Amino acid sequence: MGSGKEKEKDGVASGFFPNCMETKVLMATILVMGVMLITGQFLPFGGFGFGSRSCEKLAETFLREGSSVRAYSVEIRTNELKQTEISSNGTSGGLLNVEAEKDVSSNGTSGGLGVEEGISSNETVKSGGLGEEEDKNKRVFLPYGNAAYLFVQMGAYRGGENTFAVVGLASKPLHVYAKPGFECEWIPRDSTLEPLKGKAYKMLPDWGYGRVYTVVVVNCTFSQGVGNDGGGGQLVLYAHHGDGDALEPERIVALTEKENAYNATIYTAAAPFDYLYCGSSLYGDLSPQRMREWMAYHAKFFGPRSHFVFHDAGGVHSEVRKVLEPWMQAGRVTLQDITEQEQFDGYYHNQFLIVNDCLHRYRFMAKWTFYFDVDEYLYVPKGRTIQSVLKEFSNYTQFTIEQYPISNKLCLQLNDSKQYTRDWGLEKLVFRDVKKGIRRDRKYAIQARNAYATGVHMSENIIGKSQHQTVGKIRYYHYHGTISSRVEPCREFVKPSMRKNITWLEGTPYIYDATLKGIAASIKKFELQQIGTELAHTPQ
Repeated sequence: MGSGKEKEKDGVASGFFPNCMETKVLMATILVMGVMLITGQFLPFGGFGFGSRSCEKLAETFLREGSSVRAYSVEIRTNELKQTEISSNGTSGGLLNVEAEKDVSSNGTSGGLGVEEGISSNETVKSGGLGEEEDKNKRVFLPYGNAAYLFVQMGAYRGGENTFAVVGLASKPLHVYAKPGFECEWIPRDSTLEPLKGKAYKMLPDWGYGRVYTVVVVNCTFSQGVGNDGGGGQLVLYAHHGDGDALEPERIVALTEKENAYNATIYTAAAPFDYLYCGSSLYGDLSPQRMREWMAYHAKFFGPRSHFVFHDAGGVHSEVRKVLEPWMQAGRVTLQDITEQEQFDGYYHNQFLIVNDCLHRYRFMAKWTFYFDVDEYLYVPKGRTIQSVLKEFSNYTQFTIEQYPISNKLCLQLNDSKQYTRDWGLEKLVFRDVKKGIRRDRKYAIQARNAYATGVHMSENIIGKSQHQTVGKIRYYHYHGTISSRVEPCREFVKPSMRKNITWLEGTPYIYDATLKGIAASIKKFELQQIGTELAHTPQ
């Protein structure tokens, strides 16, 4: 009987309290658990039966809750916890089996608990594996997504038997700081011929105005003619990521030339047009009437041997398109849809990109290429023609044009107020800004065959000379803001008796200048002869 009771006691003792703890440790553990239960340190998940909770579970609980045993002034030797921790590794899977006295990291969590002689530590867990013997202070940087594309190609064009131009956008910070380069290669269509490496020259022609993206023009020149046998081939551009970057360059098939597509006469024959207009990005709610006036005026100004290229960045809505349609049908206008460029954040709807693409796309189509906006009107004084002026400038690659700014709301007062709505803008906006000491933007024309890249106000990448002394020979009238206004422009009025005086408006002096008003009637007559009355009822 007595032995049975003792066995029962032993059984109870061994069932409740395994031999892994000494009596002193056991009592301390019970004391700590009691304090924790009272203070809420353990959350009551599941039962409290000691028969189902071993010392291994107890040790895991201490580690998981991050509680310091020493905080309760209980002396439990850490080597016992470590031995418990090690033995539990094979069953629980939640702790790493490490040597005694080394930190323990939780499996797959950020910042595991380390126990070392009663001191807790929160170490960084490295991505990609556990238990690595590397420096614990080595941090990992994980990149996600792309802020900007390495290169966005718009066009690639042959410039002769051995030269090409590739036009596109690239990450501005990358090109400002990392200064990545390009490589060019010509791969013949005939696989028996060896590819040929060329020299790549990079230009950033947007004067630093780029935003997320900057404009890049890459000139590829080869030591000999490529593809000029009519065999066809590919121009391959290799775009690098920048100095010190271990990434492989991006391989871009910039241009594919079909067999017998090469035509040498394009680059040597006379151009089919005398003048080409390369328009910037058209965006916003443009005025159909102002567009109508501009088109009729310059179609007459340049004459029949001219062509106009417009780029729709969202501004050519149905009413503006209706204005351009008759001229497109007459072969005077090309309209390109560039709305997709809006997803790439560049300066003014990627204006620099568009003018450079137009330069190379139509490089051999005209002797002179003009760059100005659709609220600007070119003018040569009486006694001159555009032909005579350009003949005088024939020894220059480019010339710039002086600006005459016109008020966009100051008009001459008329007795019949209904006359304002019938008049064209160049008939009623007749007051010119004459404020001195202001540097005004110029526009320009260029002989495109001698240019590698271009800008909005002039080119800095040309062969040859530039002429800026053009006052009295050619100028342009600037009706700023009128192209984007759909309402009647006349809002301020000057009495006819005062037109010979200087008129001050908002601190700016104006004088009466009816130069373009004097030729408006001939422009209207020209439009009628060319396309009829189709645009007679064009809205503002």
